[in-house]
Amino acid sequence: MPADEVLRRGRDGATVDLVFEPGGGSWPAAALLVLRALAVLLAVGLAFLPVAFVVVMVAVIVGATLVGAVTVCGALWAAAALILWPFFAVAELSSVRRVQFAPAGAPTELRFVRGARADAWAPISGLRRIQLHESVEEPYEGDPAPAARTLTITVVTSTGGEGPRSAPKGTDADALQRSLEDLLGPAGVAVVRRTERRVRPEPRVPAGGWVYGGSGSANSGGGFSGGG
Repeated sequence: MPADEVLRRGRDGATVDLVFEPGGGSWPAAALLVLRALAVLLAVGLAFLPVAFVVVMVAVIVGATLVGAVTVCGALWAAAALILWPFFAVAELSSVRRVQFAPAGAPTELRFVRGARADAWAPISGLRRIQLHESVEEPYEGDPAPAARTLTITVVTSTGGEGPRSAPKGTDADALQRSLEDLLGPAGVAVVRRTERRVRPEPRVPAGGWVYGGSGSANSGGGFSGGG
């Protein structure tokens, strides 16, 4: 992903935004985030349907009626949803969606934009550094899959900051680092980058030569080899 999709001009052109997630910063956006929290909770509940089915079947086996077992299970699920939903909603509303720097040309202040609101502007002097942590998983010899890269961003301020937060998948770490240095370097803010590399481990092959998801032969004598 191009760096200008992560570090980009604000809608009014007066700011440069370091974007972790889209949206936020206003009550209409907050309402959408609350609905999203509810949708996430419902999705989690649906994932537990197989467990609920087993619970109902066990209850029927031990003597409960099917209607009674389903009713009790549904009531417990609804109660759990009502209890957990506020926590999901608060997490969505308080999470930092982006960091704004203003003015766009030569920032002298910054603020964090959360799901429901934007924090007050603070002097750029309170920004200690921005840390980029890149993790690269290289393919083992003979692995057809390409290298996998992840990038996290931590904004460190004198009062704590924000992060680490994951950058969008495919973010160009080199370009993002250069863009941040160009933007914040004149203000004396350091951009620190650390890259960790490791080799993806090879799949383990059982002694019989059978591999989950297919079959094959192995002459390893029961051992396995691992990269990294």
